[in-house]
Amino acid sequence: MEFHSLRAELLTELQLMAGVIEKKHTMPILANILIEAEGNQLTLKATDLEVGLISHCPAQVVEAGAFTVNAKRLQDMLATLSGQQVSLSMSEGSLLDVVSGAAQFSIETMPTHDFPSIPDYDFSNAVQLPCGFVLECIGRVLFSISSDPHKYAINGALWRLLEGQLTMVSTDGHRMSVLRSQQNAGDGDFDVIVPRKTMGELKKLLGSVDSDEPFLLAIIDGRLFFKIGDRVLFSRAIDGKFPDYEKAIPTNNDKEFVFERSVLSDVMRRKMVLSSDKSKLVRLGFSPNRLVVVLRNAERGESVDQIEIDYQGEAFDVGFNAEYVLDFLKNMSCERIRLFLKDATNQGLFRIADDLDEIQYEHVIMPMRLLG
Repeated sequence: MEFHSLRAELLTELQLMAGVIEKKHTMPILANILIEAEGNQLTLKATDLEVGLISHCPAQVVEAGAFTVNAKRLQDMLATLSGQQVSLSMSEGSLLDVVSGAAQFSIETMPTHDFPSIPDYDFSNAVQLPCGFVLECIGRVLFSISSDPHKYAINGALWRLLEGQLTMVSTDGHRMSVLRSQQNAGDGDFDVIVPRKTMGELKKLLGSVDSDEPFLLAIIDGRLFFKIGDRVLFSRAIDGKFPDYEKAIPTNNDKEFVFERSVLSDVMRRKMVLSSDKSKLVRLGFSPNRLVVVLRNAERGESVDQIEIDYQGEAFDVGFNAEYVLDFLKNMSCERIRLFLKDATNQGLFRIADDLDEIQYEHVIMPMRLLG
């Protein structure tokens, strides 16, 4: 087996696959990538048995063949080389020779028959959406997916297509993101929970292609297949019941406030300087024409900001987790946001002000108890 490839192109594909590779090495072969050289291209495959990725890279194949090799080791080798072209070859035995210019590596491989089988896929009846649109949607819900392994059903985001309306929802029990958009995505309604890791890998892949590139989604026997450019990401769906998110969206928050996103974001960043794992409570004190934002930490100090607001009602305070508010603000791209409140004991409802685009978005944050 022997082929020549542009080092930068092969390295790019390995870097995109790095997130899929098994990190804990429960099975040695899962730390490897399968590379098949045939015709004028390489086919690269990686999986951790839950999520997998298939990609391609142009190559001059001198002798066809296939091998599996430790993905991180090969990536690190290519990153240290400086030549434009790299040559990989195997003769007898299990050593893979990697040559670029005057530099040479030899690395052990593992048999290809040890590599897990890759499921079959078919995109002939797939749902189709623009890559840029899906990337924007994922950015708005990814940050509020639960990472608690004991809350299995919310370790991913709900994707629902019903009568042309796409809905994505994520929650960790303390905050929730909900977006809706009317889309001409093709036939076939669906309701699936996409795992957090899969969402993160999708975001990386979507960021590597043009925004108008088609994004394809096929669901086959409980598996999800996503086609982005020439790459295919596949994943198991989470088998669980997603919570009734509609009940968690407040409908009677009668106090509305509009903020410049950058201003409120800067305020929350200052609060995070003095926050700790034990204390992220930020107090928002509303009074006529003024909002006072306070974070007190008995061990680190106090941070106070004042913002002029258009409000003439009765004074009241509400507490939120400063990190949750900042996460929401960081992941939006709008200039202004709307905050709807009722009192100190009800959820805060955040929306995008002047939201004239195709996505209707709401973010809910549970209040924190204020003492004193």
